[in-house]
Amino acid sequence: MTRHAARTLRSLLATGALAACAREPAPRTTDTPAAAASAAADPCAGAAARDSVCFHRERDAALAPDGRPLHLTVDARGPAHDSLRVRLTIARGDTVLHRAEWSSAMYFRYVDRSAIPDSAVARRVRAHLAALLADSAFRPTMELMAGAADREQMLREAVRYDVATALHRERAGLAPGDVLPPEAHSVIRAEQAPEARVSALVAELRDRPSFRYHAGGEASYGLAWSAREGRLVTVFACC
Repeated sequence: MTRHAARTLRSLLATGALAACAREPAPRTTDTPAAAASAAADPCAGAAARDSVCFHRERDAALAPDGRPLHLTVDARGPAHDSLRVRLTIARGDTVLHRAEWSSAMYFRYVDRSAIPDSAVARRVRAHLAALLADSAFRPTMELMAGAADREQMLREAVRYDVATALHRERAGLAPGDVLPPEAHSVIRAEQAPEARVSALVAELRDRPSFRYHAGGEASYGLAWSAREGRLVTVFACC
């Protein structure tokens, strides 16, 4: 892995991702029993008045070797396609295992948004959102490192930062589904992750299936389930 790639990896790991039924705006109804039932059937039906755009998609994924599926949900809503609040949640039962949040504005980080027609903006954003839970998002862990000069080292660096993050969460009393405050990352970078624990996770996860998602710009992350630790581990963070 080049020095530039290593710096990019550390930057992405440090910043993190700040966590189908898609519809166009529809008339809003009063909160009657019938309306409540409709809202339960259509997650977008309960969108706030200011959220004229809503996208919602869910699916199960068998990432754990015990065969019990994880439930993945993507929910994005806001006043326009280029200003949606995107939230990705991964849960098992009532337990949230991972949550990431970002703005759809990130999908235009390297382009001139003002030069793109609104119709094209809508297509671009919906394509990114639809891709989050597509079949192509699930692949063997080592495939995430394709093109890296040293795939094993890239995996090890991602896992090392993940272990440091897990240690910080334990000490701070933060659950896996809690979004880390920005100031936490300077503490995590200074954390010394036990190499024995890192090596054990690398050996366990290198051949496991993983889930990859893109949060816009250079922010892409890969997660794999560790039976050893009973949690999702970040195995990839790169451009």
